[in-house]
Amino acid sequence: MDDQRIAYLFETAKAGSIRGAAERLQVNASTISRQIALLEREMAIPLLERLARGIRPTEAGRMLIDYHAQQNIARTDVMAKIQELNALTRGSIQVVIGEGFIDDLLSGPLQDFCRDHPGLTLSIDVLATNGIIRAITEDEAQIGLVFNPPFDERLSTIARIKGSVCAIVPAGHPLTKLGHQPGLDELIAYPMASLTHSFGVQQLIDSAFQKAHLSLHPTLRTNSFTLLRKFAASRLGIALMPAFVALHELEDGVVEALPVADDLLQAAEIHIVTRRGRQLPPSAQHLLGHLRYHLKAFGAAKTDE
Repeated sequence: MDDQRIAYLFETAKAGSIRGAAERLQVNASTISRQIALLEREMAIPLLERLARGIRPTEAGRMLIDYHAQQNIARTDVMAKIQELNALTRGSIQVVIGEGFIDDLLSGPLQDFCRDHPGLTLSIDVLATNGIIRAITEDEAQIGLVFNPPFDERLSTIARIKGSVCAIVPAGHPLTKLGHQPGLDELIAYPMASLTHSFGVQQLIDSAFQKAHLSLHPTLRTNSFTLLRKFAASRLGIALMPAFVALHELEDGVVEALPVADDLLQAAEIHIVTRRGRQLPPSAQHLLGHLRYHLKAFGAAKTDE
């Protein structure tokens, strides 16, 4: 069906005559008459009844007129919704993060964003590094927060910052009294908790120990950053992670974060990623900027209420 011909039919029925429609649309009456005749030929059924005074749509003509009216309504609704998206009053954003970012998100950035944009819906899934990369590259999520991701040409890094792996130790631990950054060989003298290998941070830690020709035999292996932090806070031993992950414990003074004398661990990075080539809607682009400038992992300063 030709939408322009249907539009002529709609305007003719609305005006009650072809001449009235021509005046309204500022086109020749013969043009409208010819296009409606072509539409009738295409549909193989009369669409207008010629009356003594004006015209009247047939049942088939009324169906096409109703169709055109519904299309106009749908077009208006879509344009209004697009304007709402641009105004950040409507939309949904899918985010995937590592567990270590939860406390940082909940310490202010997430509340601020949701308060300022109540019409937006956030979906946040907590995954290990491999799951984050899969979700982003397969378009299951728009934005990913990930620690030290492996190179993947399908990923685009929007922002990155140094996120050195530190030794999180109980306050007053012997390692805090060394007077220098502890080396890996000094760390393994104490009970240690570590993550499973699916986490990017643990993959980096394992690589560092292998490069140093040292074996890591953790007392506890877990898939939970929370358990890792509690292990150190409970004075059971030490754990390796970026300092921002243990933010609350550090602020409470129950643990200390010690930089480790290892090039690999000091060169680690935190990334905000999307799929390369994906065009994000305005809502997701706004959240990207918000996270970049308000996450403590990216250097945002703590502010007092």
